[in-house]
Amino acid sequence: MARRRPLVLVVEDDPALGDVIMTALRDDGLDSKLASDGDEAMRLVDALEPSCMVLDLMMPRRDGFSVLRELRSDGRIAKMPVVVVTAMFGLSERNYATELGAADYVTKPFELDDLVGRVRALITPIPG
Repeated sequence: MARRRPLVLVVEDDPALGDVIMTALRDDGLDSKLASDGDEAMRLVDALEPSCMVLDLMMPRRDGFSVLRELRSDGRIAKMPVVVVTAMFGLSERNYATELGAADYVTKPFELDDLVGRVRALITPIPG
């Protein structure tokens, strides 16, 4: 049975921030699921086939760059846009994330409404 609402996988090792992001997404009518690291994220991508991913870059075990590399290497990133959320402000990190296939890049701290709007724009087809 097809899912009625798009699912956003939130990959964030700070549980409080992850909960805040998930609540904002749900308030906007999206389903969300939290993964606390890159390993869990990859398991959930396979199990849940999310519509979009919000991905922190700095995490224990497997970082966000590694997740992006794996998603790009097997083609999944073409079907699932990824919004990178990170405290890294450097242009080199932004360029690298974009090269690896990130659809958008948001630096912390950020406005929740802005993040939700960016996610919504990536999963809502543009009419016409």
